[in-house]
Amino acid sequence: MGYYVLGDQGQKYGPADVDTLNLWVTEGRIVPHSMLEDEVSGGQIVASSIRGLQFPMIAPPSASPAPPYAQTPQYRPQSYVMPTTVDHGPIVLAFAMAVVSPMLSYFISFGGLITAGIGLRSALRAKNNGHPLATLAIVACALAMGFWVLSKFARFY
Repeated sequence: MGYYVLGDQGQKYGPADVDTLNLWVTEGRIVPHSMLEDEVSGGQIVASSIRGLQFPMIAPPSASPAPPYAQTPQYRPQSYVMPTTVDHGPIVLAFAMAVVSPMLSYFISFGGLITAGIGLRSALRAKNNGHPLATLAIVACALAMGFWVLSKFARFY
């Protein structure tokens, strides 16, 4: 009987028999709370409940468990999505500038406009990098610019 190891992002590794799974346990690729899928029934089960899997009593902490690679002949990935890292720096700067801009609009004449412009530029950079919150940051910075314009008109009346 074989099992597929289910990855964090939906990928499957295997099928692997209990002996291969024990090898992956010793290599740190499977931990007691790893999810497995029965090859025959398709049911999902926690690795610690599989009879024959031997987990060490005290496992040393690891930075990140390595996924089961093609080192065993049974390895056949069902689907693999390359994880991407998203740079959060530009989006944080964009939201910070959108918050600071209205405050500066009252104290420093062009400070609000400048910070909103920096935030908008940073939000556009985040959008080019594919950040999921970039559109919201663009709207927030555009609203901050609009607030700056309204604050200038309000001073004339």
